[in-house]
Amino acid sequence: MAQSNVSMSKAFRDEIANADERVGQTLVSETDLVRVWHINLAPGERLGFHRHELDYCWIALTSGRSRSMYADGNTVVTDYKAGDCKVFAFAADETMVHDLTNIGSSQLAFTTIEFKGSLRREHDMVERPR
Repeated sequence: MAQSNVSMSKAFRDEIANADERVGQTLVSETDLVRVWHINLAPGERLGFHRHELDYCWIALTSGRSRSMYADGNTVVTDYKAGDCKVFAFAADETMVHDLTNIGSSQLAFTTIEFKGSLRREHDMVERPR
């Protein structure tokens, strides 16, 4: 994973300010507990800036490479293998805004699962095994 910081155009700043709440291209399932999204990007295709407010995880369905720009100007290039997974848990007032561009030479596909309940547990609230 490579990281850099770039200055953003006014168009990017405006897009970040109006970041989409849809964190994927296709909502495939929603229950009281989760939302399940699919993302399928052709080479060069971009999923615009979107805002993560819920804890979530993504699972790479294909191998490939992406570039994400974050609201703070950081840009991260990531290589994926099919089956890779990453989990994010946010504090109550924390969010993350970023985009996702397929910079590889093949389809890049993910399943993203948003958890409607927090994954974070306060130390005192966790029941210890007996």
